[in-house]
Amino acid sequence: MAEEFILHRKFKVYLSESFDPKFNLSVEEWLMNCSEPDEVLLFLWQNKNTVVIGRNQNPYKECDIKRLKENDVYLIRRLSGGGAVYHDLGNLNFTFIASDKNYNVENNMKVITDAIARYGIYGYFNGRNDLLVQERKFSGNAFISDNGRNCHHGTVLVDVELEKMSGYLTVSPLKLESKGIDSVLSRVINLKEISPQLTTESLKTSLIESFNEFYKTEAQRIILNENTTDVAKYIEKYDSWEWNYSESPDFSIVLENKFDWGLFEIHLELSDGKIKDCRIFTDSIELEAFKCLETALINKQLKSNNITDVIHKSIKNENIKQGLCLFLNDKINM
Repeated sequence: MAEEFILHRKFKVYLSESFDPKFNLSVEEWLMNCSEPDEVLLFLWQNKNTVVIGRNQNPYKECDIKRLKENDVYLIRRLSGGGAVYHDLGNLNFTFIASDKNYNVENNMKVITDAIARYGIYGYFNGRNDLLVQERKFSGNAFISDNGRNCHHGTVLVDVELEKMSGYLTVSPLKLESKGIDSVLSRVINLKEISPQLTTESLKTSLIESFNEFYKTEAQRIILNENTTDVAKYIEKYDSWEWNYSESPDFSIVLENKFDWGLFEIHLELSDGKIKDCRIFTDSIELEAFKCLETALINKQLKSNNITDVIHKSIKNENIKQGLCLFLNDKINM
């Protein structure tokens, strides 16, 4: 590495003390927007019980939203593309941020593989988006470039609850036909299976040491938390329904059920999280009420409280009203 590169660059390591995905993704975007052209940054962070979906993904298709709600698992959309991932405290996230002239993905990958090699784990980059060991994935990566700044971020599976990961990333019971991007769960491995002494904390230390050794520097360390770092304007976005759900690709939902008052089938076409078309099929004698419901649902956001409000205004029969509310709330669960 050229001596000039080392002398004229600033190397910083940011460490988040927060496990809140809204805060951590906000910090990441803030660092990307506010970093200086001569800075090379490493940001290490963890999220508690979170599913993170790619920029162009459909949460209704990628996750079992009902199960997420039941288990208090947060769902959040990131800026980069790629597939859905599950984070818990057995997972360590990393982010490299640098300007165009200082950005090199292969260098970033080497920092990571050198760090885990300290534990006798010899990983390699598959040339696409993943880091593998023993032909199994332990790190998924994604990338963003904007206004001359670059962000490379990813996961490192240390001791993640893989059964939960598989369960939360299962397609929900809604019958979806998405026009968006599907993600496929790859075979994965926790690094702790190979090196039992490895922990997320020890890996943080190793990554920082590897970063410093690779760049022949002693990077400044900066601790971040909600009290030290004001990223409220970013958090507002990452905490919004509009960002996490309405950014979804166009898709359709078909739901059907048999009630004591008759068969019910509803077809919904959605765009940007809103119902653009609705067709209801039923053998109930309350035909006019269902026609009214079809019309009233158009342009409503796909939220359970919105659907409930429309049902209450459109359906007068208490038995039908109660049955539809329970059924659709259970299926939509948002």
